[in-house]
Amino acid sequence: MANESTRKISLKALVNRGNKRVIFMESGHEFVDVLLSYLTIPIGTIIRLGRYKSNLAAMGLGCMNNLYASVESMDVQHFRTEACRDMLLCPRNGAGSTLKSLKLKIGDCDPTQYFKCSNVSCRTSPARLSYYRSVRCIRCGNQMESKRNLLVGSLNGVFVKGLARLIISDDLQVMPAVTSVSSSLLMKHGVLDSNTIEEVTLNIGVNEVVNLLICSFISKTPLTDVLLLHRPLANLIKNISNQPICIDYYSARVGDMVYDEANIKLKLIISKSKKVVCYAEAGEDFVNLLFSFLVLPLGFLLKQMQFGTLKGCIDHLYKSVQDLDQQLLKSRYSKEVLVNPKLPPGFCYQNHPLGIGTATFDIAAAEIVDPKSPSGEDRNQGFLKGPAIFLVTDNLFVSPVSPVLINNILNKMNVCITDIEVQTVLLGREEAFSLLVASFVCDSALTSVLLGKIKQER
Repeated sequence: MANESTRKISLKALVNRGNKRVIFMESGHEFVDVLLSYLTIPIGTIIRLGRYKSNLAAMGLGCMNNLYASVESMDVQHFRTEACRDMLLCPRNGAGSTLKSLKLKIGDCDPTQYFKCSNVSCRTSPARLSYYRSVRCIRCGNQMESKRNLLVGSLNGVFVKGLARLIISDDLQVMPAVTSVSSSLLMKHGVLDSNTIEEVTLNIGVNEVVNLLICSFISKTPLTDVLLLHRPLANLIKNISNQPICIDYYSARVGDMVYDEANIKLKLIISKSKKVVCYAEAGEDFVNLLFSFLVLPLGFLLKQMQFGTLKGCIDHLYKSVQDLDQQLLKSRYSKEVLVNPKLPPGFCYQNHPLGIGTATFDIAAAEIVDPKSPSGEDRNQGFLKGPAIFLVTDNLFVSPVSPVLINNILNKMNVCITDIEVQTVLLGREEAFSLLVASFVCDSALTSVLLGKIKQER
């Protein structure tokens, strides 16, 4: 088997000679499967890939980077278990072993790898398996460090049928490889003469796939920027316009959820003159909600957003799957796992305001240990110990409450004590979804969502 870092997929692309733009690429299932797998990747994994595996910074993710940094910097004593922090920094993919057959794997977690206790006396039936080695065995107290890899058969295609041929436009629209589609794209690019286009072979490896993912958040032409011209980040930054903010969500898509009680309380400290939220004081229930954004799959977030409001084009990929003919996909499950992705077992908690579902992992003669509660007690609680009070800035940097830090925030914002007012707000499902979207598209999530709520209630 070829080494993952050297494995490549070669694709043909039609390029406009005049403006050096990719018009479209033609691909079989191998690359399209990789592209569609973006929708299953947790937000925390995307941030980690952008930081450590891409030559592009993790840009275009609003406040999500600050949430990730908050988890990194927070003392592990604030988490219910050490594994709770691992869950947020290295979340597992809810698509599970389905992704094992991808030709190019961009995550750093093998979906078939688990851990078990190495102590022979702790063997049980069914076997107890953990996502992380930091989980402790409830029998002997040792970490579950012994690796166990599940056997998964090779598949001819992951999401798309093995013989399917598809066209991928520069802005990540995936469409059937038929004459009407290719002709429409040629006309859209003003191509009337075949002499103005050229055929180019693009060799795509893991690095290119990661860069393409990150670039899709900030560019409308990621195929050109990453695969054809290899544009440096500095050039892309210059072309980024101000982000149009849309924090509406499609309530009809989540209307079947029963949990809609506005029972998360927090205090907002507001600058009266600047009309912005300086920071919030909140309990562990609110911070559990914010931190849970990191484990959500990208497709779940895109499902809630108004189409076309991002500075990049990753939402085109989601809409393409929605519109794709079912005959091109392997099964209805293939489409469901992309447009309605779920969390792995153990990653959600009871009464989560977003109401995301949990996938079913069928592992013969084994059960998965909940990293938040290895003993099985209180498994419906979140990631953090409580009761506790945290400080949350407008751009969602979270830390334990600290008078010194409060003073630093107010000084940095040039806000004096006489200019602040304190407002108490209650959050339910609607505000939770709005915060999720706002945290992805802007750098002032609390002001964008909650300040308007206060004005409406007055």
